[in-house]
Amino acid sequence: MSEFNGPEDLSTDHRLARVVIDGERQLLSPAVRHDRQALLRLLHEDFEEVGASGRCYSRAQIIEQLGNEPVVESTRDDVHDPRVRKLSDSLVMLRWRTRPENLSQRTSLWVHTAQGWQMLFHQGTRQNSTAQIAADHPASDEQSTAFLRPLRTSDAPQVLAAFSSNPDMARQGMVSTLPEAEDYIQLLLKNPAQQVPLAVVKNSALIGLVCGSIDESNLNAWVWYWLHAEHRGRGLGSRALAALAAELFSTYRLQRLELGLRVNNPASKQVAERSGFILEGRERGKFLIDGQRIDVLNYARLASDPIPPIKPLGLRMEATEG
Repeated sequence: MSEFNGPEDLSTDHRLARVVIDGERQLLSPAVRHDRQALLRLLHEDFEEVGASGRCYSRAQIIEQLGNEPVVESTRDDVHDPRVRKLSDSLVMLRWRTRPENLSQRTSLWVHTAQGWQMLFHQGTRQNSTAQIAADHPASDEQSTAFLRPLRTSDAPQVLAAFSSNPDMARQGMVSTLPEAEDYIQLLLKNPAQQVPLAVVKNSALIGLVCGSIDESNLNAWVWYWLHAEHRGRGLGSRALAALAAELFSTYRLQRLELGLRVNNPASKQVAERSGFILEGRERGKFLIDGQRIDVLNYARLASDPIPPIKPLGLRMEATEG
C-alpha cells in the first residue's frame, strides 16, 4: 500500500471515488434495501447513522427499517453533487445532497475491511436554504416570505389570535385565553418523539400550524393542519403540509401519513390533495355537528407515492426556548 500523505480530495472519476459513490447508490436501490445479505455486506458491523433529527440508529435498526419499506420499482433518489475526500488509506468521506424536492446534505464514512469498502457512519443534515430549489411554481409575496420552524412556547399569543380568527377553529381544540394557548403548546411539545409540531411563520409571527403525531411501531403518522383565517386560500396550507410530509419521510423515516377531513370542508380537501394525499375511504356519519351527522374523508400518502408538483415551504430548524 502506498504511503499516505494526508487528506486528499478525489475527483469523481477516481477509482476509489467511484467505488464509494457506487456503494452509496446501491444503498439507495430498493432491491438492495430489501436484501439483508447485501446490507450486511455494505454496512460495517459497527455502523451508526445519525438522522437529521439527531436520532441515532444501529446497523440492526437500519436493516429492519429498510426491510419494512414499501417496494417501489425505481430508485428513491440519486447521489447529487458528490464530493469525495480520502482521509487515510482505509478511510474515505463522501458528501452529497438529495433531490431538490427534499433537500438535505448527506455525509458518510467508508472504511476498507476484509469484506471490501463498507459504510461505517452516515448522517443527514437539512439544507435550510431554499435558494437551490427550482421555482417551478411561482408564489405570491406572502408565500415566498412564509416558512416553517419548530413550535415555541412564545407563540402562545399568535396561537390565541388564530383560534379567535374564526368560529371553525373550535374544531381544533379549546383555546379562548392566553393560558389555554400556553397549555395547548405545552401539550404539543411534551413528547418530541411522538409529536412534530411546526409553526407556519410570516413576518416573524405564527400564522398556522402543521403537525404529525407519530406511531413509531408502524412507521406511520396522523397529520393535521390549521391556518389563521386571514391567511387561508393562498396556497400556504398545501405548501406547509408538503413540507411536513417531506420532513416526516426523510428525518423520521416514516412510511405512511394519514389525515381525515369533513366532507363539507372543500378547502381542507384541496390542501390534502394538492400536497399529494390520496383519498382512501369515507366514514359515514362520523361527526355530530349542530345536530347533523357529517361524513369524514380519509386520505393517506406513502413514502413511495409520487412527489406532488408543489414547492414546499422552507424549513428552518432554529433553536427553541429551553
